Amino acid sequence: MSAMTTQRLSFSSDLASAVVLHDAVGVPITERSIVVNCATTDALTGTTQPSPLPPLSSTIVTAGTVTGELVVVLVPDDSPDQEHRARELGWSDFYGGGGPVLLKSPQDTVGTVSIDRSAVLRQPGLAPGRQAFTVRANLWFSPAGTDCGIHNIHPFIEVHTQVSGYGRMQKFDASDHASIYEDQQLSPGAMNPVPFCIDQGGELVYPWHQYRADTDCIWLALEYHQA
Repeated sequence: MSAMTTQRLSFSSDLASAVVLHDAVGVPITERSIVVNCATTDALTGTTQPSPLPPLSSTIVTAGTVTGELVVVLVPDDSPDQEHRARELGWSDFYGGGGPVLLKSPQDTVGTVSIDRSAVLRQPGLAPGRQAFTVRANLWFSPAGTDCGIHNIHPFIEVHTQVSGYGRMQKFDASDHASIYEDQQLSPGAMNPVPFCIDQGGELVYPWHQYRADTDCIWLALEYHQA
């Protein structure tokens, strides 16, 4: 590994402090933290017995160390009135007041990774080969009971980690709530398993899907853009 560097992300705040560790080796974790492995190689967490944290996955670590190529560490503050605090921080209103409350923090670039789509998307039929992807990240907030909007267009690979509260990633057969066919539960520290999209002739194709907030929620979105 190269020499380790630490970067405070632009959306780090009193709602959730956020740093990215580049080429981390044995970095101590001294408070309850959400550790997100953004790389396509295993990270390691633990104390006397380190355990692998697989690519594109996350967990809660309360002590020990973290080692990894590209790791985001978040320390959330679960104090109440998150919506007011997010608005005071200048988070943008995604729907402009014309839809559900969905607030977006500033977005920041986390780093660059090398991705083999056949491995990351679990599509063994794709021709193997690695490409560079830029990783971008931001936080979202929605209040309890919010359906954040069914959609199926993203020009990037995307995954989500729950930061505070309880929510879901849901999949649908159509742009219709009654057509739901998968309901992935997300508690703090959990990431939705495997990106939703598939590669069709080089184009990323998503099913209809949405995030739903069961309680007041903050979650992290990671976007992988082909460089």
